[in-house]
Amino acid sequence: MRKRTYLPMILFIILLISLIGIYFVLDYGIVGVEKSSTVTRIQSVKVPVKVHYIDIGQGDSIFMEVSGKNILIDAGEQEHADTIIEYLKTYDVKKLDLVFLTHPHEDHIGGMGDVLSAFEIGEFYAPDKELVTKSFIRMTTALEDQQTPRKILKGGMEFKFGESITLEILSPNRDTYLNPNNYSPIMRLVVGSNAFLFSGDAEELIETEVLRTGKELKSDVLKAPHHGSRTSSSEAFLAKVEPTYIVVTSGLGNDHNLPSPEILERYEAIGAKTLLTEEMGSVVFAANGKEVIPLTN
Repeated sequence: MRKRTYLPMILFIILLISLIGIYFVLDYGIVGVEKSSTVTRIQSVKVPVKVHYIDIGQGDSIFMEVSGKNILIDAGEQEHADTIIEYLKTYDVKKLDLVFLTHPHEDHIGGMGDVLSAFEIGEFYAPDKELVTKSFIRMTTALEDQQTPRKILKGGMEFKFGESITLEILSPNRDTYLNPNNYSPIMRLVVGSNAFLFSGDAEELIETEVLRTGKELKSDVLKAPHHGSRTSSSEAFLAKVEPTYIVVTSGLGNDHNLPSPEILERYEAIGAKTLLTEEMGSVVFAANGKEVIPLTN
C-alpha cells in the first residue's frame, strides 16, 4: 500500500501564506514600495507646514501636513480615488485628522467615499448642502462605517495648530445659495507671516461676500477659484489676496475649457506665477512662517 504524501499540499499552503503576507506587508506599509527621489526630498524638508495640490486631472484634492496633523480637502472624481490613496500612503499617511468637503460636485466628492474607507478619520466637515448622488451616498456610508459624524462647516470657524498656525473659515456665511459651487468655503491657512488661500469652486458672489467681511485675505499661494473659470477670480478679490503663486487644478483638454485664457491673463497682470497641475503634475509648497518654498519644479 502506497503511503500518502502531503508534501505538495504543504508547499502549496506555504506559498499561499507567503503571497498573502507579501500583499499585507505592501498594502499596510510595513515594507512599502520604493519612494521616488522627489518624495524623499520633500519629506526631508523640516517645516511645520507642507501643502500638496495633488494632480488628479480636472478636480480638486489638496493634502496638508500641519504640525504633525494630516488634512485633506476634497477627493476628485471616483476614478481619482486610487491616485489620492496611493499619494497619501506614499507620504506615510495612516490617519486623516481633518477632512473637508467643499461642495458635493463630482470633481470634489466623487472619490471621497473610497478615500474615507482607506484611512482612519478624525473629524469630517462639509457645508450644509446635500445632493442625492451615488458619490454622496458612498461618502455618508463610509462616514457611518467609521462612526465619524458629518459636521457643518460655516464662516467664522477656526482650527488652531499651535500659537502661530490657524486655519480660518471665511465662508459660507449664508444658509442657502442657488449654485452649489457657492457653498465652497474660502479657507485661509495662516503660518506665521505666510498664508495659503483655498477656494473650492467659489464664484464671484462669494468673493464679494468675503471681501465685505473685511477679513484679511493676503496670501502667498492662492488655489485658483473654480479651476480658473471666468465666474471667479474677480479683480477686486485678486487685489486683496495679492498672491505670489496661483495653483490651477486642471486637466489637460478638459470638457470645460478651463482655465479660461482671460483669467490666466488676469493672473499674469497682477504679477503672480501661475502653476497648472496639468503641466506640472502635483504641486507642493513648504512654509516655515517666514517664507513659502516651492518644493516641485
